Amino acid sequence: MTLETKRIIIAILGATFLISLLFVQSREVTRHREEAGLIPPHIAVPATSQECVKCHSQISTGIIDHWKGSKHARTGVGCVDCHQAEQGDADAFTHYGALVAAIVTPRDCGRCHPQVAAEFAQSHHAAGGNILASLDNFLAEVVEGARQPFDPHSATPGHAVQSVNGMASAYVGCQQCHGSRVGLVSSTGGVITVRELQPGAD
Repeated sequence: MTLETKRIIIAILGATFLISLLFVQSREVTRHREEAGLIPPHIAVPATSQECVKCHSQISTGIIDHWKGSKHARTGVGCVDCHQAEQGDADAFTHYGALVAAIVTPRDCGRCHPQVAAEFAQSHHAAGGNILASLDNFLAEVVEGARQPFDPHSATPGHAVQSVNGMASAYVGCQQCHGSRVGLVSSTGGVITVRELQPGAD
């Protein structure tokens, strides 16, 4: 191999390395600008979700906005990918020709994320529904906040606070993910909530 050939190879490798650095830098700058809200994020709507996004952008804007801010939207994971249901599922219903479920469960996530689902199944959250109507509910209902304003017994220096919102922990904790109460529309048109399901110890 001649000296000139070596120089050409080194120049090509150097140029390739420089181009890859510039590409990665460009992607990072774009990502940071998206996170800062300076530019809209790149959204990849798959063909199977085009009509879903179009319709729900009009009737449930918050859901679509939430999806648009997710990694799923940037990688082309659409509505049916997560919301598809199986015959016999308690919350399954036919929606414009697709069998879907309104609530996405860890089992649904496990179709694409089996390792994460397996780890979640070992966590306390996996049995979270069992806390309802149990002695452990004392933690959520009392320790984490009374259901009425109460005297904090130690005012913040410089602030004359006589009472605090007893539901503050619930608002910034559980309800951030779960809402105040999840309800499903039954086949007869009624609403099914945890009161009707009455979960047991299993």
